[in-house]
Amino acid sequence: MSYDNRGYRSHHEGGGNRYKGNGGGPSRYRDNRRSNYNNNYHRRPYDRPPPPSRENKDDELEDIEIRLKGLIIKIGDKITPDLKVNLTKMKNILDNDYSKYPSTVQDTLIACITELPSKALVYGTLLGLLNVSSHDIVAKLMAELNKALEEAISGSNWFKVKQFLRFYGELVNSSVILPVMYCGLLNDLLTVLDQPNQPRRRLDCIVYIILSTLPWCGKEISQRSLSELDQILKKIEVYMQRRGQIPALNILKQYNGTKFDANQEDFLLHIWTLIQELKEKSWNLPLLPTPYRWFDKEFTSALQHDLPRFIVPTHTDSTVYLTPVLPMKLLVDEEGKTLPNVPDHNSIEYFIMQDIIFDILHLYEVNRKDCARYLLAISTSFDSQFFKLSTPPPPSSEIKAESMDVDNEPGKWNLSNIIVEAIFSHLLSLPKSPVRQVFYSCVFIELCRAEIATFPRALGSGVKTLFSRLDSMDVECVTRLWGWFSHHLSNFGFQWDWKAWDEVLSLDPNHPQVCFIRETLEKEIRLSYYDRIKSVIPDEFHTFVSPYAPAPNFAYKDENDPLHAQAKVIIESLRTKKTVEEVQTLLEKYKNEMKSNGLDEQQQNQSVRQIFVQCLLLVGSKSFSHILNVVERYLDILRMLNSTPESRLHTIQIVASFWKNNTQFLGILLDKLLNYRVIDPTSVITWIFEEDQLQFAGRSFLWEILKNTLSKVNSRVVQVKAKLENFQTLHNANKLKRAESENKELAEAEEQQELDSLRIVENSLSTVTREQKEVFMTVCQKFAHVLQNLIESTPEVESNWTYKWIIGWFKEILRVNFKECGGFMATLETLVFTPDLDQRINGVFNEIKTLKQEYDALV
Repeated sequence: MSYDNRGYRSHHEGGGNRYKGNGGGPSRYRDNRRSNYNNNYHRRPYDRPPPPSRENKDDELEDIEIRLKGLIIKIGDKITPDLKVNLTKMKNILDNDYSKYPSTVQDTLIACITELPSKALVYGTLLGLLNVSSHDIVAKLMAELNKALEEAISGSNWFKVKQFLRFYGELVNSSVILPVMYCGLLNDLLTVLDQPNQPRRRLDCIVYIILSTLPWCGKEISQRSLSELDQILKKIEVYMQRRGQIPALNILKQYNGTKFDANQEDFLLHIWTLIQELKEKSWNLPLLPTPYRWFDKEFTSALQHDLPRFIVPTHTDSTVYLTPVLPMKLLVDEEGKTLPNVPDHNSIEYFIMQDIIFDILHLYEVNRKDCARYLLAISTSFDSQFFKLSTPPPPSSEIKAESMDVDNEPGKWNLSNIIVEAIFSHLLSLPKSPVRQVFYSCVFIELCRAEIATFPRALGSGVKTLFSRLDSMDVECVTRLWGWFSHHLSNFGFQWDWKAWDEVLSLDPNHPQVCFIRETLEKEIRLSYYDRIKSVIPDEFHTFVSPYAPAPNFAYKDENDPLHAQAKVIIESLRTKKTVEEVQTLLEKYKNEMKSNGLDEQQQNQSVRQIFVQCLLLVGSKSFSHILNVVERYLDILRMLNSTPESRLHTIQIVASFWKNNTQFLGILLDKLLNYRVIDPTSVITWIFEEDQLQFAGRSFLWEILKNTLSKVNSRVVQVKAKLENFQTLHNANKLKRAESENKELAEAEEQQELDSLRIVENSLSTVTREQKEVFMTVCQKFAHVLQNLIESTPEVESNWTYKWIIGWFKEILRVNFKECGGFMATLETLVFTPDLDQRINGVFNEIKTLKQEYDALV
């Protein structure tokens, strides 16, 4: 069944709230002064209750603190008229309890401000109320907040800075700080715009943070400090003109030049345009509630607090800068226009919603349950008139497919649809998603379980929309989708309305929709087992599943095979854990027998390698631990048999033949053999681009192996660089100590030893860097060669799916490794991407060059 005609049973699981506390606690000893006390009755010492212990007192205090935290966290979960009363009550509680639990209040408020992005307006109003009645308390809180903000800025934690700026904007609305002070804070950040030769991504990050903050407080600032606000906007305008429009790169588009592409190709410029439009509307934004307006009369008498000056740290190569995620147009019609149940994709409301969702996804990567809960609560933090009400699902017997599309509240937004589009935008973001891809899958699962009324239906609709557009989607996006979809279905009994996609049965085997279904089912088999998956799909879809179960393919299982007897002996030797020397003697004996049968040296080596590797794989085929044990035991033999490039390639071919029905084991085993240096990256790349592998261009396992191989090469470089930096830091520290040492001879000996160690690591870095360059040169040469041959030999190659898959993976490999390739772009251009290559191949390389240039651009 599809999402459109089935619901989900909610799984009631514990946890999910990092701040959760149950209240209560141990009973207190109270002196109730019973009536018999008044009758001159005196308890004997052994009748009296024991005095409260220190432990019980601590428990009581802890219990009160937990409840205080809970109150602060839960305040304003929903923006309703009751919030006005609740804010006043919360203010009174803080008035009374702050002096008793100052650290608890401070820490909880800072956590809420930085981890509950949609509730900034609630906490801003709360501090405004508290400031009216207890200016001193807010002064202490502001000192801690300013300290936390300063730490975030000095540590270049730009995400946390963004949360603080949004909250400080609400403090302006609540008259806790003056607009001129807030503008001074923004100007402190914008001083980087005046510094020459700054990385553009650094300046873009700060401008983006400020622009994303202004909708929350722009109206109040424009009414009270218009000149200061205009000065900030003018600074940004000058920068945007100096920066110019960033060229749109096809290599970063999720769709291949279709009407579904996002219009805002330079997203920062798009945000700047939205802010200018909002300014023209006098900063009126009905989407954002204004709880501070309830207390305008009280706030007029409040005293404001000063802000310190903040210094932006200098740029370092390790600094991570914040960038907005370009939205993916999912909820649009065939003309590319936004559907009526979501905000217009080019509106400020859509940007604000997506920005809050981005913050929540970023914050709760470590907690999928909290993430789902806060995502579903987003609509309660905005004006409710914009959103459709979530209604309970009807009983399953009353569900009718045709009634699902009835819009009971036309013109209002469906929160589930907005969330689905936002998460897919993140999941399919190029060149890589902001967080781990499995996280998005976990969040989708939790959302389906938590909001069974609307979310499964919205997600099912989104999947069907994406499926219909697969033929115009980037290869990497298609791959991420089938990886997510298989994992998602595995959590819901592998149920799906496969027959709705039966038109795929007649398509080309390499068509993206065919590949999507085939790869989804293969990954489902990995997550379950072969017979189970075959049993839950229609019979006509069995053609997408391998006719063979994922078992070993042993070359010598036939008793009539000439080498069957020898293989049997080798297997027994490996199982009985014969020594390396004994097994080598046995292999040498077989090699001599082959020589006597007229085989030449090369044939002898190939036969011995074939039979030994096949037998070793069979003995280790029970599990990963079995294969690792047997490989480690006979590692010397493996290395001896794989001493040349030809032999290493042959070993990969043997492994691929043995595990041809289980591509998961194939990928894992090649990964382990790379770790043990039995094979090398170049041999893996050579095997991937063999002509026989072209038939697998639409399969994921081949390209997963390639990406994993390149990742290992890059990791080695990173590890050696880190080791060299650590050695250099240690050497510099020791050098200062030795300068004060009186034992010069010992100091000189230690320094020489450290210099020798540094030279060894430097040589190692040189080696792995050279290997990295050679590997990427090989990959580019192989891609260019295969693509050029396809273009020359295939008429109308643009409609050939094999070509589309290979050039798509060519884009992905260069795109995800553009930083690593940046050091030898000139060499690649000279030796690989020469003018005689087809312009489509060189065009991809030129876009990668532009991508690297834009990443390194200075302003």
